[in-house]
Amino acid sequence: MRKVVTLATVLALAACGESIGSGSTPSTSLGNKATARSSTSAPQTGVISVGDLGVIVPPDKAGEYPPDLIVTCGGSGPFPLSALAGIEPLDQVDPGGVTEAIEPFLDGEEGQYWPQEGWHVLHQTDEEVLLVVKVEGSLSFMTVSNDGSGWRWAGSSGGGDHCSLEFVYPESINAVRWIPDPASPPLTEESSEIPVVLNEVPCVDGREIGDRLLPPEIVMTQSQVFMAFAAEMPPWTAFSCPGNPDTPYLAELPAPLGDRILMPGVELGIDLAEYVQGT
Repeated sequence: MRKVVTLATVLALAACGESIGSGSTPSTSLGNKATARSSTSAPQTGVISVGDLGVIVPPDKAGEYPPDLIVTCGGSGPFPLSALAGIEPLDQVDPGGVTEAIEPFLDGEEGQYWPQEGWHVLHQTDEEVLLVVKVEGSLSFMTVSNDGSGWRWAGSSGGGDHCSLEFVYPESINAVRWIPDPASPPLTEESSEIPVVLNEVPCVDGREIGDRLLPPEIVMTQSQVFMAFAAEMPPWTAFSCPGNPDTPYLAELPAPLGDRILMPGVELGIDLAEYVQGT
């Protein structure tokens, strides 16, 4: 009997935040895995790639990603994937001055609506510390920076109940999200064209992508299909954010779909919330 991958199944998995990709998550052994995105190590057997956006890094044969792969989550970050193995409470690993730096914000009018305790260090460098906290399953982030004169609060953001890790786009192009077109018929193993709906992420004055759309990057492994879309940055400089229009698009795979699963956008299928202790 021919195996069928339905659009409804893909959309349901993506909406639930399930790891519909590798089926494995990083562990404390991440540091022993292969190296960076620019590594010249042999690719996974059977991988087919087209496009040169430089966004997608497929997992290896074991379904794991390089530990120094730079990722983002909910607009926060970026940070290396290896950070997942070392998330520690701020009160135990404060490099000195970070706790004091966030107190003025938390004591202020806006800060009263943010978690007052339970913050963890997700990633830190000499210049920046990225903090995360999970309260009732919901994630929040804070950034603290050091310009040489001491640590200072630099911003806060919320990540929601789930925060799927994503590949980081180059700063020279705009990220474009995609979902399978829900109005299209089910896909089959013989499908080599994927109807999708695109939506540009940054504010672009609510205008169509049009000719700014770049050729997609598509990576097919033995079990998954990753697709990334991007657009050239618009030539205009004044932006409002009324919401960007959807754009239908027919993505052409370099080979038939087979029994592979479509990955939702540039997500790795790893939920940061599973790695953060909370209340």
